[in-house]
Amino acid sequence: MLLKFYRHWLDSFSGIPKAIWLLALINLVNRLGSMVIVFITIYLTKELHFSIREAGYVMGFFGAGALAGAFLGGKLTDRFGYYPVQFWSLIASGLVLIALIPIRDFWVMCGAVFMMSLTGDVFRPANSVAIARNSSPENRTRSISLMRMAFNMGWTIAPAIGGVLVAAFGWFWLFWVDGLTCIAAALVLRWLMPPKPAEAKNATTAGKEHDGTPASLSPYRDRPYLWFVLLTMMNAIVFMQLLWTVPVFWKDSFQWNESNIGLMMALNGLMVFLIEMPLVYRLEGRRPQLDYVRMGLLMYMAAYLSFVLPFGAVLAAVLFTVAISMGEMFVMPFSSNYVYGRSAGTHQGQYMGLYTMAYSVSNILAPLFGTQVIAAWGYYTLWWLLALIAGITWVGFWLLEKRNSRQQAANAEMSEMEIVEGLGV
Repeated sequence: MLLKFYRHWLDSFSGIPKAIWLLALINLVNRLGSMVIVFITIYLTKELHFSIREAGYVMGFFGAGALAGAFLGGKLTDRFGYYPVQFWSLIASGLVLIALIPIRDFWVMCGAVFMMSLTGDVFRPANSVAIARNSSPENRTRSISLMRMAFNMGWTIAPAIGGVLVAAFGWFWLFWVDGLTCIAAALVLRWLMPPKPAEAKNATTAGKEHDGTPASLSPYRDRPYLWFVLLTMMNAIVFMQLLWTVPVFWKDSFQWNESNIGLMMALNGLMVFLIEMPLVYRLEGRRPQLDYVRMGLLMYMAAYLSFVLPFGAVLAAVLFTVAISMGEMFVMPFSSNYVYGRSAGTHQGQYMGLYTMAYSVSNILAPLFGTQVIAAWGYYTLWWLLALIAGITWVGFWLLEKRNSRQQAANAEMSEMEIVEGLGV
């Protein structure tokens, strides 16, 4: 049984283009340097002696920079192509991180953290377009999963490296190593994937999408896509409680220490690492992407309801982690592939940027929503509300899929009529 799973796991990586593997390596190198983000609040309060309120304002500028970076990254990608935007975003991120070292003034720090977030998030839409351009519809969802695997590996290792650096050498080297890692990722990109002349202009070659969306349509005028972005933001608010409020619940209600919480969070990463690629390999192309997204939302609902049912602490935590992890594996790769499929054309970068912005907004709203509900009504009210939001989002995606099906049927009928007219029948 284990041997069969191992072979299927290996098979799930077959057929992924070399360019995607190289992009995954570059992402891994880049995320290995994600140390400052993890420790920035501790640095502000313990090293610079900012108050908690001041640190909160600084992180607010971080969120604003992420939004601005996603928007700007989409625009720049459509204008200049995905390659130069990725390269110069990595270089700029590295320089900004190093420039943070001597800053001690509160307002200067706010501006610097804004720039750190902006330069970092400019990279995301360009990287998404790079994945779309270097993969085919048949392997695109697995390509997304491979990138997520590289991202998660780097994000798992980075805090451990950062903690050792701070403990052994101090904060100075944390910023230097993080900055140099970003620059190293840019150099690896240049070394392994030298730019091709056509990359800056290949956005204009696409025709019409599979759902009939004109390739030249701006995402800000594509009403179904705007609804998709809103629904994505809602499901992200539900999922991100895993990072913001669930660990606090385990500590307060279950009386767990940081070690137990860390082990349970590690189960999430382990499940995603072992299961996502073979799962996507088995499911890719069999059903519309939004069907799988809705399956994931049902699992989100089950995850939070496990906390309100009469289970013991360990069983409730395991059930939650298994359900939320399975939901993540359905929602994230298939929703990303939906964006890639809809966005081919001259505005592809802006489609990717708007999708990234949905997660940036969610990253701001999720902790605010979760903590305020807990303060006013307690944890169990939050779990019921999150299950309700997941259910409402499920309905929204179902209605969107129905609309897309009707549009595809209408476009197919119109194409048949055009063919008949062209034949003179």
